[in-house]
Amino acid sequence: MSGETEASVSGWTVDTLREYLIQRMTDQDRVLSRRMDDADKAINAALVSAEKAVGKADAATAERFRGVNEFRQALSDQTSTFIPRAEYTASVAALTERVAAQADRLSALELRLTSRLDLGEGADRGTATAHTEQRLNISQVIAALAVAAAVVTLILYATKH
Repeated sequence: MSGETEASVSGWTVDTLREYLIQRMTDQDRVLSRRMDDADKAINAALVSAEKAVGKADAATAERFRGVNEFRQALSDQTSTFIPRAEYTASVAALTERVAAQADRLSALELRLTSRLDLGEGADRGTATAHTEQRLNISQVIAALAVAAAVVTLILYATKH
């Protein structure tokens, strides 16, 4: 009993069906194994590529952090040489006071010099006036002597004649 009907004989038996299914399963198994091997190879290649990428990214990150650390160190060095705001403010206030004191001293000195110049100019004018008055006095004395000499000459001339 093969399970076939007399009207249509196909040639399939349970044994041939079994062999066919085993062959199909074996073929499917080979295909799946090949696909699994290909998938394993692809996964391994992807893992190798990912490891390389991660290595490169790590190197790039390390280089970037090295640059950032150098920049931070430069800023730290620069900041350590800067003058603090409070110290700067105190220094500027002290300098401002000194400049104001020097300006006051300079103004006082200028005032004294101006006063002395004014006094010197007054003394020069006084001396010039004194010289002028002295010349006038001498001229008056000479004029008086000349008048006296003329009077004496007239008296002598009148007495002789």
